[in-house]
Amino acid sequence: MTDEKQQNLHGDYVRGDKFTGDKDTVAGNKMKTGDVAGDAIAGNKIVNSQNLLQAAQDIKALIDQLSDNYDTTTQLGKMGLSLKVLESVEKDPTIKSRVLNALKEAGTTAVEEAIAHPIAKVLVAMFNGYIDG
Repeated sequence: MTDEKQQNLHGDYVRGDKFTGDKDTVAGNKMKTGDVAGDAIAGNKIVNSQNLLQAAQDIKALIDQLSDNYDTTTQLGKMGLSLKVLESVEKDPTIKSRVLNALKEAGTTAVEEAIAHPIAKVLVAMFNGYIDG
């Protein structure tokens, strides 16, 4: 970025993208700032945060419900709990649909971060098997 563009933050340019009035250009995509209310940005996608939040809450509830039977400080315990959560998701089409939609909309990393549990990466890899399979 040139010095001229760096200094022209008040007017129009920030890192080469132009911001003007109600039509903002961010990373080459035009959007109105009011359009993203209730949504989250995951990578370069704008996703419905309610879908992601609900899927994460569903998975966390299952983890909490099932975790007493597994030692999540060991790999074997994490795998056992992950398989049990996956089993429960397979039996509940509503949760399964929410999780798959969240993965499609937000992506792997966003879902892992939303679950925020030591078994999140394993679970998300298993859930991706639904999409790939």
